[in-house]
Parts: sequence; C-alpha cells; structure tokens
Amino acid sequence: MTPAAGGYRLPAKIFHWTVAVLVLGMIPVGLSLESLPKGPIQDAFYAAHKSTGFVVLILMIGRLAFRLANPPPPPEPTLPRWQVAVAHANHWALYAILLVMPFFGWAGSNAFGAPVSVYGLFTLPDLVSKDESLSKTLLAIHATLGLTAAALILLHIGAALQHRFVKKDAVLARMT
Repeated sequence: MTPAAGGYRLPAKIFHWTVAVLVLGMIPVGLSLESLPKGPIQDAFYAAHKSTGFVVLILMIGRLAFRLANPPPPPEPTLPRWQVAVAHANHWALYAILLVMPFFGWAGSNAFGAPVSVYGLFTLPDLVSKDESLSKTLLAIHATLGLTAAALILLHIGAALQHRFVKKDAVLARMT
C-alpha cells in the first residue's frame, strides 16, 4: 500500500460516517414509504424519515462549515488527475444534494398539509402554504434528488472499495 497523503481530521470523519449511516438508512425507507399501507406504520416511517432528514441537514451544514474552515488533505499523489476531478465533483454534488434535498422534503410536506416534527421534540415552521399541486412537484424533486444521491453514493463506495481491494492503496484509510 502506498502511504496516504494525510488523513482527514477526526471531526470530518465523524461528520462523514454519521451522515453516511443516516443516509444509507434513509434511502430504503424513502423508497418504501409509498408502498407501505396507509396508517400508523406508514406515519411512523414518514415521521422518522422527516426527523432524520432534518438531522442530516444540520449535520451537513456543520460538515460544510468545518470543511470550509479546515480544508481536506491533498489527494494521494499517485491518483490520476481525472480521478481527483471526478472525486471532487462527486463530493461537491453530494454536499449540494444533501443540503437542498431536505428543504424539498420539508416544503413538500408543508404543501401536502403535513407538519414536520423532529422526533416529537419540536415542529419546524412551514416553508410554504398547503398546495397539493406544489406538494407533488416538490416531493418529485425530493425523490429525484434522493435517487441521484443514491447513484452518487454507489459511485463513491465503489471507488473507495476499488482503491482498497483492487489498487490496494491508502485512499480509503484517509477517512477511517
């Protein structure tokens, strides 16, 4: 294995892995929400999805602030420039999606007429008034962003595993 060009700082690792676990848990929930029978079980899954989405939003704001104040280590010197460019594009696309997607879900819920309660502790203010047509549009955008995030995450995981098991370099070790 070639040595890593410096690892990420502990707060960056904590943000990364906490968001990763939450988002990886939310994707199957989000994909299954509409297929659940209407009633208390579906309501509980929606509530958990909305609450966790808000937590992801707060974590992503913190993560972005930390990253801007503490730039990541330089890329491993053995990486081709095109891989570095693709990795940066993927990272920034994930940052953007994970920052805006919760707002589309939040506003879509408001437009549907459903409040967004965060684990029953407090209710978020409405971003928009009730409007069924707007709700459908906002939630469709939210779903599309979710599928896009899932694809980018698969690319990210695939690249990390390729570095670990095929190239046998230390790229993955920088974030662990």
